[in-house]
Amino acid sequence: MTQGTASLTVMSYNIQHGRGMDDRYDPARIAGVIRRAGADVVGLQEVDRHFDRRSKYEDTITVLAARLGMQYAYGANLDGDPEPGRTERRQYGIAVLSKYPIVHHQHYLLDSGGQEQRGLLETELVVQDTRVCFYVTHLGLEQQERLAQIAEIREIAARQTGPAILTGDFNAHPDSPELAAMSRSFRNVFADFPAAYTYPAGGATETIDYILVNEGIATGTRREVVRSVASDHYPIAAALSIR
Repeated sequence: MTQGTASLTVMSYNIQHGRGMDDRYDPARIAGVIRRAGADVVGLQEVDRHFDRRSKYEDTITVLAARLGMQYAYGANLDGDPEPGRTERRQYGIAVLSKYPIVHHQHYLLDSGGQEQRGLLETELVVQDTRVCFYVTHLGLEQQERLAQIAEIREIAARQTGPAILTGDFNAHPDSPELAAMSRSFRNVFADFPAAYTYPAGGATETIDYILVNEGIATGTRREVVRSVASDHYPIAAALSIR
C-alpha cells in the first residue's frame, strides 16, 4: 500500500447466533476473535436480536458493538412478534460493525422463493475522508434462489459509484455459477488463495464465505482464514486499500 492511501482490514464472519462449536452462546468470545484479527469493518451473518433462548434473548449486535467500541448497522431478515411476556421483537439477520463512521444504511429483502427470507445490508462508511459502500449478505440454500439473489445484489450495487466491498456467506463454492455471476461486478479477494476453507469450523473443507471488491478497492498483502471455533464458520480477514 502506498503512503497516504486509505487502508482498512475487513472481515466476513458468520457467527451462528453467537454460538460456538461447543454449542455455547458467548458473544465475548466472538468479540475477542474480531479484536485479535484487528478488523476495522466486519460483515456479520446469523445475528440475533432478542430472538430466543439460543442467544439468551440478548441484542447480540449491540453487545458486540459495545465490547468492541464500534458503530453498527443491522438488517432483520426475519422480524417476528415478541414472545408472550416479552416486549422486544424477535429478529435474525445481518449486520455491519465499523470503526469508521456509518453515515447511511439500508436493508433490502431479497427474493427468497418462499424459503427462509434473505437480505442485503448496504452501508456507507467514511474511511479517511473517502466514502466506501460496504455490503453484507447471506444467500439461500438452493442454487436458483442464490442466482436470483445475486442478480438483485448486482442491480442494487450498480446504483452506487465509487469503492465498494461485499462480504457474506454465499452458501456456494468458488467455482460455482453464483460466483461466476458475481464476478461481473466484483472480484473475489481470495480467488488465488490456497485452501480458503471456512466451513465447518474445526475441520473446514468448504469455501462458502467471501470478501469481494470492485475496481475501486485494491488488495493488500494480508489475507487470512482465522481459525477459531467460536462459531461453526471460520471468519476471513483481508487488508484492503482504496484506489
